[in-house]
Amino acid sequence: MTRIDEASWTRSLRALFGEGMFAAVGARRHDDWRRDALDVMRLATAEPRGWPRQVSAPGGAPYAPGPNGPFGAVTPNDFTGVFPVSRRGAEQIVVTLQGEWFQTDEIPDFPAREAELMSHARGVLDRFGEDSLFFTNAVSARNDPHADMFRREGTYEGFTEHVMDCGVIALSATEVGVFWGFTID
Repeated sequence: MTRIDEASWTRSLRALFGEGMFAAVGARRHDDWRRDALDVMRLATAEPRGWPRQVSAPGGAPYAPGPNGPFGAVTPNDFTGVFPVSRRGAEQIVVTLQGEWFQTDEIPDFPAREAELMSHARGVLDRFGEDSLFFTNAVSARNDPHADMFRREGTYEGFTEHVMDCGVIALSATEVGVFWGFTID
């Protein structure tokens, strides 16, 4: 695991998250991490390190905080639709967010770019430390948190009202990150 700093975080975030994507981090303040994840999803908490976040709606406009954002209708009960996933699986999912329908075959020139994209995903998730936990709404993780998420079924427990959404929630003892992609049509 490498040490992440603001410059490498920003570089990896920009390489992985663009228009119509969501990448934000907040502090862990509650015993129930789901409450902290909801605060991040609703953009109701500051970035604890002051580092950049990427929360761009389709068309490039920033996502609105609160109930008008992509996670506005999410409740704590919705977290029954997330499953533990290995660090490697979480990295793979973050990479697949680049492709339409969250599949590697939809990522332009994926075979040539796989190592670079995985390096960026590793950099983003290294922020959360060695003891971090990861969760996803990719159903393939339900029965096997160590499944190859590049070869997974395209089935997800939706968190939003978009046609499809997929992502990773990363937890450390002090921070929670939400990294998500959306298919709007």
